[in-house]
Amino acid sequence: MTASWLEIDLSRLEANVAAVRRLVGPAIRVCGVVKADAYGMGALPIARRLAAAGADMLAVYSPEQAAPLVGAVPSPILVPILVMMPVRRIDPDGALAPALRDGRLHLTLHDAAHLDDVEAIGADLGASVPLHLHIDTGMSRMGLNAERVRDVAEAVRATRHIDVAGIYTHFAAAEDDVAFTDSQMTRFEQALDDAANVLPDDLIVHAANTFAVHRNARYHRSMVRVGLGLYGYGPPLMEGPPRVTDAPTVRPIMRWVSALAHVECWPRGASVGYNRTHRLDQDTLLGVVPAGYGDGYALALSNQAVVRIGEGDARFEAPVLGRVNMDQVVVDLSAAKGPVRCGDPVELISNDPEAPNSVEALARMAGSSCYEVLCRLSRVPKKYVEGRGHCA
Repeated sequence: MTASWLEIDLSRLEANVAAVRRLVGPAIRVCGVVKADAYGMGALPIARRLAAAGADMLAVYSPEQAAPLVGAVPSPILVPILVMMPVRRIDPDGALAPALRDGRLHLTLHDAAHLDDVEAIGADLGASVPLHLHIDTGMSRMGLNAERVRDVAEAVRATRHIDVAGIYTHFAAAEDDVAFTDSQMTRFEQALDDAANVLPDDLIVHAANTFAVHRNARYHRSMVRVGLGLYGYGPPLMEGPPRVTDAPTVRPIMRWVSALAHVECWPRGASVGYNRTHRLDQDTLLGVVPAGYGDGYALALSNQAVVRIGEGDARFEAPVLGRVNMDQVVVDLSAAKGPVRCGDPVELISNDPEAPNSVEALARMAGSSCYEVLCRLSRVPKKYVEGRGHCA
């Protein structure tokens, strides 16, 4: 018996790909970001559907994240996969080698010294490595100095086993700091201009994440890298103008569901849970939901989150009382519209962005972000469905 599970609607995922396509236009490529196990929702099923829906490329962080995709049996992912961390070596006999040889695996260059490592990878494999130049324009994390892009591009031209396939930067605050995002884009464009005559004409140029995609077409260039938006989150979190007008709506693809494991009435004055952080002010019907911080339901949601119990007209909101436990939470069933029993369905996270238990709402309560809320759920079992919306 599964205590709780993520219900992931793949038809909504496909609809979100189509929405992004309509927003950026047919000439712009779409790269689906599936790092961190597709933000906790299962990289292989998500990647398969993104590829089937027409994503032109996928992006992961590490070789370890790429391997299950390029080596999937019986049908590997065939669209190119970009690895964004610095890769120093690829085993010529390993699972990634065939994908790199046939151009399905793209690597990223972060500094001039890294160039020797990438050239050695190509020499070891007897292949030309498709390489993207990562330009730092304000993240101060990894990436080439924007003022040295021309020098590096010239050095790449002198290699024997590298093909420059792309060039990109990453925005630090596209959701809430348009001025800084514009300054990053200006630095990126200047670097492109400086190196224009030593870069290939068919280069894939990409900068925009989900927030930048919805900000301004200036950021779209020849490809956009979208993660959060494909999963149905992001645009409502943006602050201030500008925004792309009439942008198609993306809808959350995931809901976290469970069932009541225990129901019991407790007397007035009883304390609830560890450290007695809540005390009942009246006799209260309480329920236990078998999911907790060990599954990714944040401890910071203690005494402030709500779940939704039941379905249809009988559904009601139940506040979380006391501290979130490792594998369970206690909820107040007082608002029930009728009898409540063990086994009644529980929605811990809704796929309705307006719900009080949406990913966005829980992120605000926990002082966190949608990214972290989603990635915390990686250990929860997944069920993939088609068109089962459940939105209010």
